[in-house]
Amino acid sequence: MSKSITYIKRHKKGFIYFHWINAVTFFLLFLTAMPLYTNKFLFLYEAFGAETLQTMHHILGVIFILNPIVALLITARSGIFTLIREVLRFDKDDVKFLVKFPAELIGREPKGMPKQGFYNGGERMNILLQALLWLGFVVSGLTLWLGAGHISPTIRTWMIPLHSLCADLGFAAAIGHIYLAIGVNPDSFQGMRDGTVKESYAKHHHAKWVDSLEKEGKLETVERIVK
Repeated sequence: MSKSITYIKRHKKGFIYFHWINAVTFFLLFLTAMPLYTNKFLFLYEAFGAETLQTMHHILGVIFILNPIVALLITARSGIFTLIREVLRFDKDDVKFLVKFPAELIGREPKGMPKQGFYNGGERMNILLQALLWLGFVVSGLTLWLGAGHISPTIRTWMIPLHSLCADLGFAAAIGHIYLAIGVNPDSFQGMRDGTVKESYAKHHHAKWVDSLEKEGKLETVERIVK
């Protein structure tokens, strides 16, 4: 039996592209670096050659660095500015959310969950973490790649564990992000597919945002027939 479901427009295409380019390049960067850390991935050297893999890592690194810059300046300005504003608006409701959120990780519905904005408290913390990791990657990666003869060997040596730490934290955060998007709140994944989310999901998880759109008369909805 078919039914009509209301979706709310959430992300523009430029921001969706920014998200997926960031995700894909990160995992490819992680993969191309793995032979340096474990023999189990030495087959990549045998398949592509160490020099080729290093070149791929550098090219992917340039894309990883430029992606948020291009998004901020050209392709996803409104989405990036929203992201920045949301992080700067971290308030007591976000703290309450973070206290109650662990219950969602094990499939429970926390009682008294405060209303959340465009991004909830957990997403805001993740955004801040990703921004710091990106900065850590850029500084350490460029220092290791281009710093020979220009930056002291001591500083470059310290960049190796920094780069590795950023990779480890980034990978852990990415796995957690995927688990939450697919396992805990699968409706949220729709937002990064076509830019819309179910109205019921939005009102439950981002009520402050929906309320503000309704108040300003900017709520854009799409009706879809689902079997």
